[in-house]
Amino acid sequence: MPETTRTLLSGQASAWRRILDHPFVAETSAGSLPAATFNRWLAEDHFFVRSFQVYLAELSAIAPDDQAREVLAGGIAALVPELALFEKAAAERGLDLTAEPSLLNVGYSSYLLGTVREGWPVAITVLYAVEKAYYAAWASVRDTTGPDTPYAGFIANWSSPEFSAYVDQLAALVDRETPTPSMELGFDRVVRFELAFWDLVHG
Repeated sequence: MPETTRTLLSGQASAWRRILDHPFVAETSAGSLPAATFNRWLAEDHFFVRSFQVYLAELSAIAPDDQAREVLAGGIAALVPELALFEKAAAERGLDLTAEPSLLNVGYSSYLLGTVREGWPVAITVLYAVEKAYYAAWASVRDTTGPDTPYAGFIANWSSPEFSAYVDQLAALVDRETPTPSMELGFDRVVRFELAFWDLVHG
């Protein structure tokens, strides 16, 4: 069987570069990201993560075997301290996390949930794309910032060895599948949603 993740990533090389070079990522790396921009991202991403919990739970319900369920269980467990990180940062900044999210955010979150109905191969591909994009972006920030950055907790959350290992586990699940047009479309949509999300919060 071909290495499916390699096929998916190679088809998105230029768009992937745009994620890593996005002004939100670049300014976070340089320490020049305005506080208001980070606050907007924090509020939007908090809604996304809450929706993501539901998505992972529903995806776990259609997982094909214990190995897949175990990987997803690790992802679900990691969201608990992640949400605590968001809530602590929001309290420090006086942010209202119950504010109405953007329609783009609602659409992205709804799309993820909808892929569960498309079946395991598409849904696990979409999950891998989301997590791979976040690891790639925050790892690039990690490599260009020091420990005194105000965003150290968030950088560590998505660029840690543990998160990298989780992304690799997701890749292994995707690599068990033969690429299909629906999987490629799902991966492409995630990349486009991620870019649009960065554009939204960057303003």
